[in-house]
Amino acid sequence: MIAIVRRQVLRTTLPLAFAMTGFGCNGNPAPASPTASTPSAVSLSSRPSLAGPRIVGTILLSSTGKAPAGGVVYLEDAPRQPGVATTATVDVNRKEFSPFIAVVTTGGSVTFGNKDALTHHVFSPDVPGWDTGYLQKNDTAHRTFDSPGSFALLCNIHPEMLGYVVVIPSTYFGKMGADGKYVIANAPPGTFKATAWAPRLPTATQTVAVGPSGTVTANFELHPAGTTN
Repeated sequence: MIAIVRRQVLRTTLPLAFAMTGFGCNGNPAPASPTASTPSAVSLSSRPSLAGPRIVGTILLSSTGKAPAGGVVYLEDAPRQPGVATTATVDVNRKEFSPFIAVVTTGGSVTFGNKDALTHHVFSPDVPGWDTGYLQKNDTAHRTFDSPGSFALLCNIHPEMLGYVVVIPSTYFGKMGADGKYVIANAPPGTFKATAWAPRLPTATQTVAVGPSGTVTANFELHPAGTTN
C-alpha cells in the first residue's frame, strides 16, 4: 500500500517540478543562461572605448640616450577644457613628494598635505615669500598658481626632499613614464606647439599637426645646458 501511494505522489510532483524549471524561486521567469550570441556583462564592460586623436613619443637625453628623471609633454596653445587639470594634490609621504611631478593648468590650485609623523615645511625657491608653514601629520595647505612655469618644491627641515609643480597654459599633457614614453590622449585636431619639460633641463618645443583621428608621433631630445644641439 505504501509503495502505491509513493508512485501516485511521484506521478503528481514530477510533472510539476519539470513545469517550474523555467521560473525562479519567486515565481518569476528565471534569467536565461548566456549563450554565444548574448554577450555577458563582463564582455560588454571590457570592450575598449573609442579613443580620439593621440600624440605619442619619447623624451630622451641627448647625452645618454636615456630617459630623464621624470618629464611632461604639453600643448602650449591648445584650448582649455573646463574643469580639467584645475586641481592637484601633493602629499609628503616618507620624506618624499608624491607625486614627484604634479601638473595643473594656469590658475589651478595645489593642495599640499603631510602624511608623515614628521613635521614638514614646504616652500619653493621659484615663488618668493611663499611657504606652507609647518605641516604636522594630516595638515594641509593650498596654493594657486596664476602663471605658467615649473616650480621646485623643497622642505626647510629635510633638504634631501625635492618635487615639482608644472603649470601649463592648456589642459592637454602627458606625463613621461620610466621608459621615456608619454601619451597625450584625446588631443584636439589642429596644429599646436608641443613642449617637453624635464627637471633641471632646458625645454624643447616642436610643432605637431593633429588630425581628426589617428596617432601623431613627436619624439623629443633634451640637451643639458651648455651642450650643443
